[in-house]
Formats: sequence, C-alpha cells, structure tokens
Amino acid sequence: MLRTARKTVLRVHEALEDLEKADPRLGQVAQMRYFGGYTEQEIAETLDVTERTVQRDWEKARLILAESLR
Repeated sequence: MLRTARKTVLRVHEALEDLEKADPRLGQVAQMRYFGGYTEQEIAETLDVTERTVQRDWEKARLILAESLR
C-alpha cells in the first residue's frame, strides 16, 4: 500500500510539473489552491489577475490534471 501511495504522489508531482511547463500560471493557481489553501481572492491578488480569471484557470488546471492522472 505504501508503494501505491508513493507512486500516486509521484504521478501528481509529475502532472503538476507538466502543467507548469505548459502554462506556468495554471501551475501556480493549482498549487496555491490545492496545496496552499488560498482562496480565489487571495490568488487573484497575488497573481494580479481577476477572481474570474482564477476561477477559469482553476477549472482548466483541474481538467488537465485529471486527464494526466488517468
């Protein structure tokens, strides 16, 4: 079971790296939202974009990551 968990963590890490290479802002949004627990407003202020942009980026990032992890 531990081996499976390690593989999952590695796959997530690789998927995030690929996402960041393809679109750095999507990678930032995903990390800030998922791992950092930032709100959409906090991310928007940090990245100097609108909350709506963060919402769209988060939706895109989730779809791309989900596809990568299939």
